[in-house]
Amino acid sequence: MRYLLLLFFGLLLRPAGAQQAQTLTDLAYGPDSLQKMDVYLVANRTTQTPLVILVHGGGWMNGDKTACHFMRDFLLPQGINIVNINYRLATPQRHYHEIMADMDSAVSMLLRKADEWGIRKDRYVFWGGSAGGHLALLYAYKYDRRNVISAVTSLGGPTCLDDLRTLSKVKPSDLQGLLPLITGDPWTPPNLPAGYREASPCHGPDYKPTLLMHGGADPIVPVGQSEIMYQLLQERQIPSELIVLPNGGHGGEGTTPEAAQHMARTLVRWIQTYSR
Repeated sequence: MRYLLLLFFGLLLRPAGAQQAQTLTDLAYGPDSLQKMDVYLVANRTTQTPLVILVHGGGWMNGDKTACHFMRDFLLPQGINIVNINYRLATPQRHYHEIMADMDSAVSMLLRKADEWGIRKDRYVFWGGSAGGHLALLYAYKYDRRNVISAVTSLGGPTCLDDLRTLSKVKPSDLQGLLPLITGDPWTPPNLPAGYREASPCHGPDYKPTLLMHGGADPIVPVGQSEIMYQLLQERQIPSELIVLPNGGHGGEGTTPEAAQHMARTLVRWIQTYSR
């Protein structure tokens, strides 16, 4: 992802000029120390200004919102409000249900503060990387009870935790170490507990417009995970795009500058389109 940040800056990033952002850091949306968000609001914003919620990765059990600073630094100069959230990380006792509750609490706070901050109350766009992509997709498809998420974008996010065909390319030790943390169920292929289906965005009942971005040589989350999701979205005629980054790793590193430029431009177009 750091590699992509350099490409974003070199190829697309525009100077902020007179545009100034109001910054609110480590704003608590719940009592836990991890239930914090950073809010970056552009000057001269209106209730029509796009707003993107960033969800960090880290294998569900690690990571911090600072990992999304490269996306903040890319999108703010485009005139886009940014909300960058932390959430309670997965443990043997805490799984995706609690993380979904945290994301919902963060969205609730945005709605409560919308008038005070002068921001929109609907048509939010999610961006998530790696495990954050999975969480963004899962929330948008299954837990957006207010229907305020208009689109979701994912970079290298798992989509179908019960698809043994694509996951066969992942080290068994990685699957055994990570997936039970997010689902709360043991990894017992070929007969997996129902929790793996329930925690999979691909089985979500309410797909949203989706931009999937994935490294073609991703050694951590096989690109087939995004390909499955894209096929399902197309079958249901949900607006969707899949960008496979040639030779790209898990964060897109190793791909071509042209591919990174195309991805960045497509991401901005998606945000603008689904914020209208």
